[in-house]
Parts: sequence; C-alpha cells; structure tokens
Amino acid sequence: MQENNERVAGGALPDWEVAELPEPPKYQFGKAFRSILGPGIIALGGSIGSGEWLLGPAITAQYGGRLLWIATIAILLQAILNTEAIRYTLYTGEPMLSGYMRCKPGAPFWMTFYSSVNFFAIWPGWAMTAATALAAIWLGYMPQESTELVKGDEGTVRMFAYIIFFFCLGIVLFGGKIYNALEKVQLFMVVWIIGYLVVIDIFMVPLSVWWDAIKGFFSFGALPEPGPDGQVDWLLLGAFAAYAGSGGLGNVTITNYVRDKGWGMSSLVGAIPSIIGGQNITLSHLGKVFRITPENLTRFKEWWKYVRFEQYGIWMLGCFVGIALPAMLTLAFVPAGQEMDQWAAAGFQADGLAEKGGRVLWYLTLLCGFWVLFSTQIGGVDGVPRTYTDIIWTGLKRVHNLGEHNAKWIYYPILGVYILWGVIAMYLAKPFFMILVSATVGGYLLVITALHTLYVNRKFLPKEIQPPVWKQIGLVLCAGFYSIFGTITVYQQVLEPYVFPIFG
Repeated sequence: MQENNERVAGGALPDWEVAELPEPPKYQFGKAFRSILGPGIIALGGSIGSGEWLLGPAITAQYGGRLLWIATIAILLQAILNTEAIRYTLYTGEPMLSGYMRCKPGAPFWMTFYSSVNFFAIWPGWAMTAATALAAIWLGYMPQESTELVKGDEGTVRMFAYIIFFFCLGIVLFGGKIYNALEKVQLFMVVWIIGYLVVIDIFMVPLSVWWDAIKGFFSFGALPEPGPDGQVDWLLLGAFAAYAGSGGLGNVTITNYVRDKGWGMSSLVGAIPSIIGGQNITLSHLGKVFRITPENLTRFKEWWKYVRFEQYGIWMLGCFVGIALPAMLTLAFVPAGQEMDQWAAAGFQADGLAEKGGRVLWYLTLLCGFWVLFSTQIGGVDGVPRTYTDIIWTGLKRVHNLGEHNAKWIYYPILGVYILWGVIAMYLAKPFFMILVSATVGGYLLVITALHTLYVNRKFLPKEIQPPVWKQIGLVLCAGFYSIFGTITVYQQVLEPYVFPIFG
C-alpha cells in the first residue's frame, strides 16, 4: 500500500498528517446512552460541585432566587464554548489546548501563559469542603473554626481531605485509559446526586419555592440589593457566574475527554494510559486531520449529533438541574440573608432539612454534599495533570522523542506535585475562600479561552466545518460577559480598597 504523505499546515507546531475520518455509529438516542455517553458526564461531575452545591446556595441564601438568571446566561454561553472546542477536536484529534499552542508566537509562550494563569485556579477547595461533610458525619456536628477560647476541628477536616486526595489518586491509577475509571466513577456520583436531590425536592419543597426558583432563571437584569455595608458581593457573584458551568480551563478540558473517548479523528490519536493496566495504550504527540470530501462531511455531521446530545442534553441540562435543586433547598430551609460559613459550606442546607425531616436527613444531605464536592475534586485531581500533560506532550519538541506509551510518566509526576500543593494549600486558606479565588481566576480564563477558541477555529478549520456566525457571536458574548464580572470584582476587591486610597 502506498504511504500517504499529504499534510496540512499546522501553524506553530508540525503539520498534520491527513487520514480518513472514522465512521461514527449511526446516531440513535438509545445508542447514544449505551456506547457514546461519557465526556459530558465527566464534565458534569466536575461542574456540579462548586457552582451548584456551594456558590448557587450562597447566592440564593443572600439574594433569593432572582439572581439565578446569571446561571442561565453562564451555562448557555459555556455550552457554546464547549461545543466549539470539541469541533476542533473532531477535526484534528487534539485537545483544544494543542490548538492554542499552534498559534503565534508559538508553543513555549502559550505553555507558559496558560500554565501560569491556571496555577492560581487550582486551589484544593473542593477536597476541603468535601472533607468538611465527612468530618461532620464523623463528629455529629458541623466542624468549627478555632478561636482564642475554643479549639476547632480543622485538624479533623484536613485528615479527611488527605484521605480524599489519596482516594482520588487511587481511582486514576487503574482502568487502562485513565478516562475509563473517571467515566464510571462520575456516572455513579451524578446519578446518586441528582436522584437524591430530586426525591428531596419533590417531597419536601413547596411548589411556591419551585416557582420562585424557576422564575429566577428568567429574571434577566434583576440586580442584588446592597448589604448592610452598602456593597454588593461581586466576588461571590463573579464566582457563581464562572462556576455555574465548568469554568476556567474546565470547559476546554472537555476536549481531552473527547479525545480519550475516541470521537472523530481522536480514535487515530490514542489516550493517556493509566499506570496500572495501560501498557497497551498509546498517545500520539500530534493529531491528524481529514480531507474535505462529501463522505467525510457526512460523517462529521453524524459525529456532531453526538456532540449536541452530550453537551446540550447531558451537560447543559444537567447544569441547570444541578443549580436548581440545591437552590430550592436553600430557599426552603435556609433563612433569607444568611451568609455561608467558611467551614460549614458543605452542609449548608442540612440543618434546615433535619428540622423538618429528622436527623437522618442531616446525614443523608451531608453525604450528598460529600458526593457532589468529591465529584468536583476528582475532576480536578485528573484535570490538572491532564491539562499540563497535554500541554507538555504536544508543545515541547524534546518530549516528542518519547515513545507514544510514555505519556503516563508525565501525567503521574504532575499529579504528585498537585497533591503536594494541595496538602500545603490546606494550611494557607479557608475552604470556601479557596473556591472563590479559583472561580475568580477561572472567570478571566473564560474570557481568554472563548476568544482563543474562536481564533483557532477560524484559522485552522476548513470553511466547510467552521462554526456558524451565531456560534462565533456567542463566543464573543462569552468573553464579554465574564469581562464584566471580572472587571467589577477587581474594582471592588482590589482597586477601590487598596489602589485608589494610595493616590488620595
């Protein structure tokens, strides 16, 4: 057979080889659940903790349900970003971060830029808040912060946080492809979480509260009333906007899971192998692209049906449900105007439920909170080393000399460094504050990645499969939306209290 030497210009990285687009399974609703479902579930599991269980309830407790419209816009705009990042992966088999590194001024610049910015968004706040829920179950009461007179429960919380970290490590050691273990674990947790919340909301939340929450998702333009100090907590609002979906690099990291699942050209590229059971799994340093032919365009459209199903029917719908159900519990059982305590965030609604339904609901709600936050933390434990591994694996030329079965020897050392950083960070900041900082940085990353994704798809994708105009406008709106929140947050938290007084 004659070797195909056809290549397509690949920008600042080596050119792509050309191959035929693999044919997808013919789209059927049932088949989508059985054989294709996966990337959206993993992304949903990583999304459902911070915005849905922590920041959403914090917003609804302070301001009622009228600000849930922020989540509506955030989720819709992030869904556009998700699908447009996946568009690149279907065509090239590469995660979107590889597309960023194909842009000028080159891979070293973008590697340094995204690695540096993302470092400030990877605080282990979810491990700490998930550990708070476990510690409460263990202690029989919500952990308390130490004061001058009373010794608190920080040590117990940190002990459980360490256990959670190392349990996450154990999960990603197995499966052949690391993706396989994540898919199974996240599917279990998402089903458990949504199932429990649906039952509780149906039987214990009044219909009037349901209506208040539903109205909130469509109360566009409603603004919060200032607090006693005359200020609106824009740090909290901006964090909620960022983490109502995935946030930060989480949206483009979805493409890593699409690659590992084998959609589109990804089946010719491979996946990151686990250290146990992954001996036969390989990962190419670069992707491949397909010719623009009628047959390949038909196949691309068939693959795109699965993208729409997963991102709109699973991820987007799941994010709305995940925001609405805990918000209803907050509106029903948490006194209006109450602020979320740093150390009690994981069990915010548990006390109110226990008063109405008995002590057993206190434990069950804490367990639900644990699963919610653990699902997000395991997404972080995998997502951080996965992001950096793909940046290094594609962007560093000298790494291209490594065999295609060696990606795990980059992934696991980075994972070890992340866990070490997590252990240290637990002594530096309070749990809920970590999440606020991560979300604020994540909001700015959404500005950058939305515009960068638009540029990559316009530059490298053939016109026949480039995004329609309305999707391109959506990416610009995504950048604008998060620019507004980020700018107001920086003004309120940094410029107004610290910078302006210096200049009188």
